[in-house]
Amino acid sequence: MLVLATLVACSENSTTGPTQVNLVGTWTLQSVNGGSIPYTQTTSTGKLEVLSGGVVISGGGGFTTTLVERVTPTGAANGNIVVATTYGTVQISGPNLIFKRTDVPNDPGTTAELTTTTISYTQNGLVLVFAKPS
Repeated sequence: MLVLATLVACSENSTTGPTQVNLVGTWTLQSVNGGSIPYTQTTSTGKLEVLSGGVVISGGGGFTTTLVERVTPTGAANGNIVVATTYGTVQISGPNLIFKRTDVPNDPGTTAELTTTTISYTQNGLVLVFAKPS
């Protein structure tokens, strides 16, 4: 397996062709389901608020994703803060990334779309878009 001193992937640009993207570093959550942060979703069981989040990708090919959420059950006055953390390895697959969790046995991975400025994927029914600060 290739040791990834600097994890670089190619992102497809429709007008100029592939461009290189340095994946290593911190990517900050920018939007959830197309809405700004904090994002709120109300269901019959309560309210979910996504307050912040990020993905950190290391040069060795590892990743850690953190989402800070507040979950308020229907009828409750206050919600509980939940910090959801996942970790594992990230692989390059053409213009996409595959995030494979090492805390889940036989994880098939989550495919993420990569552009020159964002990483986006769906987790638990939420479309998450992360951007790397310049």
